[in-house]
Amino acid sequence: MNLAQVDFQQLRIKHILYKSKVRSMLYGGAFDETYFSRTGPISVWFATIGMVRYMNEAEMGELAKVHQELEAITLDLYRMYRNGKIDEAHDGLKNVEKQSERFLAVLLLLENRLKEG
Repeated sequence: MNLAQVDFQQLRIKHILYKSKVRSMLYGGAFDETYFSRTGPISVWFATIGMVRYMNEAEMGELAKVHQELEAITLDLYRMYRNGKIDEAHDGLKNVEKQSERFLAVLLLLENRLKEG
């Protein structure tokens, strides 16, 4: 496994954990303010690895954008949940899934392209 594959596997795992934390939060778990902030593991990965090693890759910018959109969706769902709109927040998990699929598809594109190069 080369360095890029290891980097992208780390990002994939962090992303899956992120989704798990979103789901947990909407089903009664605590809102992890640090995790869902700019100092959370995914944001730190982008700042220290993604935008350093792969800043010239077009997909990296797209990945960062998709993750920022996912963060915005997450915060909206948290606000809904906190304001008692629990069913609406649960319905919003569909948007998290769509965004996640988009994120993972772009990541796979990048990973496959760098494998070939």
